[in-house]
Amino acid sequence: MSQKSALSALDRAAVPTDGRFGARVKERLRHVLWAVGITLVMTAVFLLEPVDQFIWLFQSKIAGHKPSGDIVFVSVDEPINDPVFGHRRVRLANALRELDRRGVGKVYIDIAFEEESSPAFDEPLSEAIALLGPRVVVVDQLFHDAQGKQKIERTVPELAGQATRVISDKQNSDLFDVRWVSDFAIVIGGKKMTTLGAALGGARNATASRFQIDYGFGSKEIDSLPMSDLVTLGGKLSDDIDLAGKSVVIGYDRQNAGSSLRIPNSSNAPASYVEIYAAESLKANRLSYLGPVPSMLFCALALALVILLGRTRKRRWIGYTALVVTFFASLIVAARIGIRMESSYALGLLGVYASYRLWTRWKRRVAHFNQDTGLPTLKALEARLIRLGTSSGFVVVAKVHNYEHILKTLKVEDRSKYLLKLVDRFRAADPNLAIFSDSHYLAWHSPIENADALQEHLSGLRAIFASPVNVGGNSVDVGITFGAVAIEGDPINRVPAATAAVEETNEALEPIRIAESASHSDMLWDISLRARIDAAMEAGEIYCLYQPKIDRASGSIAGVEALVRWHDPARGFIEPLHFVQQCEKAGRMEHLTRYVLQSACSAGQLLHFRGTMIKMSVNISATLLGDMRIVGIVRNILQATRFDPRFLVLEVTETSRIADLSTAAAILSELRALGLNVSIDDFGMGAANFETFFALPFDELKIDRLFVSNMLKDPKARAIVSSLVAMGREARITIVAEGVETPEEVEILNEIGCDELQGYVFSRPISLSKLLEFNENREEARKANMV
Repeated sequence: MSQKSALSALDRAAVPTDGRFGARVKERLRHVLWAVGITLVMTAVFLLEPVDQFIWLFQSKIAGHKPSGDIVFVSVDEPINDPVFGHRRVRLANALRELDRRGVGKVYIDIAFEEESSPAFDEPLSEAIALLGPRVVVVDQLFHDAQGKQKIERTVPELAGQATRVISDKQNSDLFDVRWVSDFAIVIGGKKMTTLGAALGGARNATASRFQIDYGFGSKEIDSLPMSDLVTLGGKLSDDIDLAGKSVVIGYDRQNAGSSLRIPNSSNAPASYVEIYAAESLKANRLSYLGPVPSMLFCALALALVILLGRTRKRRWIGYTALVVTFFASLIVAARIGIRMESSYALGLLGVYASYRLWTRWKRRVAHFNQDTGLPTLKALEARLIRLGTSSGFVVVAKVHNYEHILKTLKVEDRSKYLLKLVDRFRAADPNLAIFSDSHYLAWHSPIENADALQEHLSGLRAIFASPVNVGGNSVDVGITFGAVAIEGDPINRVPAATAAVEETNEALEPIRIAESASHSDMLWDISLRARIDAAMEAGEIYCLYQPKIDRASGSIAGVEALVRWHDPARGFIEPLHFVQQCEKAGRMEHLTRYVLQSACSAGQLLHFRGTMIKMSVNISATLLGDMRIVGIVRNILQATRFDPRFLVLEVTETSRIADLSTAAAILSELRALGLNVSIDDFGMGAANFETFFALPFDELKIDRLFVSNMLKDPKARAIVSSLVAMGREARITIVAEGVETPEEVEILNEIGCDELQGYVFSRPISLSKLLEFNENREEARKANMV
């Protein structure tokens, strides 16, 4: 099967069978719920507010409403309230008289005259205002300074006389400098003053405090004329616009200093237009508002309906497209009928859901393909077996031995070539064989149904690998062993079972292992695993290995980490993570910790007796940091073994399981009071974060291997390691880099100044006797280098 065919098969596997449809539906519905939650959080911190206002700008542009025609704007193109230019007030007075002559309904002077000028100029204006009587309204101006304090500009009583006063807020704007809502009234000095927009719109007995401003009216359709058309030299008057019975607003023709008010679709509209739009909104009763929650809930329900009904990808995509089209169509319809919608919730929901789905598809594709070789992974093999309903044959997994050492030896560009050459050899007999790969495992489905025939076939394959592989001009020996399991009607869990089988192989003694009833055996083992743990400790099947930690400055061993292992006579090596999790589930973690701590402290005491004064690190599960009993356990073991507590380090693992940081801090403080040190393990991953580091009394920090292993290829990883080392230096704590596997990583960590290094480049976990030998050899080598 070609690589292209494998890719095609995996793409088809994206369409779930009936058995998997329910799981995929639940996954998508869960993504909808997550999208709702994330959208609510984004809204709570106002991340979506700009989106709403951008949508409102769009709606304003397409609305196409007609203004009432009852309001006329008279623009003033020069400062007329400056007392230095008092003669200009006479022009305003003449304009007011002309408006009176034309039978104007009401005149709103949206300019504040804070200072008097010469009586020769002020008297004509005050007389013109008095002439209009109740038909003239003086507009006070409300501004806000940099500290948010109110500043009021008022026309002096000498000019305003008994004229009615309203207020115009010149600074109450949102993003994009557009005010989307207006007050009916504003309290100034304890007195409620009607706003200019409410007065113009004829608002009476408003029950709400604010109302929406609809900018869907075309600004060019609002009647306007310059004041110079009302008043010309020589007193000649123009009769172009019918002003009888209309409301006239007199204001500056562009943004005046200190005002940031704008309107959509116009970059330099007069500030008075905001109040005019507010009035037109009231007159047209275009005040409807659809909140964010209804639109989001409708969108979530529609998504859920598409998911439930869309059994195929084609149906779902049709549903998604229809939903998006409906969303944008609703914006247009709402703009036309004058309903303002807060649509960012719905749009955010769609965006977050789409991101989840893209992320999930990307994860699946990444999980199904090896990024270096382009080969499909073991997960892809399992998915393929289930999709095709394969019920016969064997799943075969080949293990490449000494793989890590080979990778460290080869150049980066030759590593994938090495694996691909192995694949070519597997395909020597069948060029179309579909090979699946994960790290040092290569797997495939064999149609052979007889175990003896498969054994013979695999023996022949091993013979093919007798000769070395040539990569990058180097001859590399190949060690291959095979594990296989019969499918026997049910392909589920057959790949893990074959992997477990190959882990039990040995190049010399048992290169091929065909598991019998692997899945059933695994289930029986797991059922009885918890009961076996105590017996394994009694029999010495659970034991400790020790991995050295090297002091960067001296090159000597600074300490060792005690790592628990389990070798069962029947099952072989049991993964530590597996049986530790079983201990936690069974409530046996305290017992296991006591056992490991006893073994480690006894080993530490022996090392000290032999003259090797190094620290002993022991992992302690975070699940134990909720009860003071752990303090008693550690104290008793230190007394029993007579191990110096100054040389004991407790490494706290899985900090995500700390339920109460304050309780954990108290327990760790009691432990430190015994004289030992406390370390935080796997820092930078999951909940082993700065909050935990800050809250708990740690003396040591272990940088997770993820960052150490990526230092060479990712500057971010190196920057993270450098910053953690610098932080440790400032905080006066020891920094340990774990997972160090190459000399290049050692060189970088030496340059950075990391205190201690731990990893395969120095030593794998070894027995106590080999640790003593390792220490002697290292000390001899160090002294020789000094000489």
